[in-house]
Amino acid sequence: MNTTKNLSAGTVTVYDFGKIKLHAYDTKDALCDAAFIVEGENALVGIELPAFTENLDAWKEYIASLKKPMNDIIISDHPAGADYIKGMNVWGTENAKKSVSGGTAFGITQGFLKAFGPAFRGNFVASIKNILHEGKNTVAGIDFVIYDRGSSFDVEIPAANAIYTHMLGKYVHSIIGSDAHAAAIIEILESYQKAGYKYILSSHANVEEQDAVTEKIAYVKKIRELAAQCKTRDEFIFAAETAFPNYVGKNYLEMTAGNFFKG
Repeated sequence: MNTTKNLSAGTVTVYDFGKIKLHAYDTKDALCDAAFIVEGENALVGIELPAFTENLDAWKEYIASLKKPMNDIIISDHPAGADYIKGMNVWGTENAKKSVSGGTAFGITQGFLKAFGPAFRGNFVASIKNILHEGKNTVAGIDFVIYDRGSSFDVEIPAANAIYTHMLGKYVHSIIGSDAHAAAIIEILESYQKAGYKYILSSHANVEEQDAVTEKIAYVKKIRELAAQCKTRDEFIFAAETAFPNYVGKNYLEMTAGNFFKG
């Protein structure tokens, strides 16, 4: 049975799997961010950081209420707010380490800092010091399976039959970099179907299930089709909004359009 608790900013839903619990923090911030805490028998492990001051305050208060040490956090794409995790072990792949220190994730973080100002804690960027390798890794007594996706990575939580990835969102537009990237997304999503995960966690949506995977595969296939058919950026955006009228995240669609239609 899942339980939901209101925090001073956002809500947490707790999923109890017996050996572990999963705490899914819906920040309700301007970026629709989510962060996660995996609770083991003796300790807590974070997955991604909230980014705004009020959410980080609420997150730290919630962690304190769990009465277990949290000395470890896994960061793939959301490194802002590092001043709240001083002394913690920060885990990530070698590729993610490059991304958050000066690559893609760092650049996006600095863009959000300019857009939102100091309430977005992009002045404090986490530094990955502890390296996760492809395959099984054990952190604070909890098993995780890592899938390196280049600049970021997916995190399987076997005890929860769940996998974390940066973005899913059943009815949310996706950021797609190219036709080849679209093909890779489809391949990854089909691997989720084959693995039979019960839950898919992501940084910009509530906890989802396999129906969201099915929907997203169909979405990406259609986006590839529209990108091949359309002649201009605006034509593509109009066609995608017509095909998916109930989708949110137009800013993500515009980013995809910019990737497919330069200039």
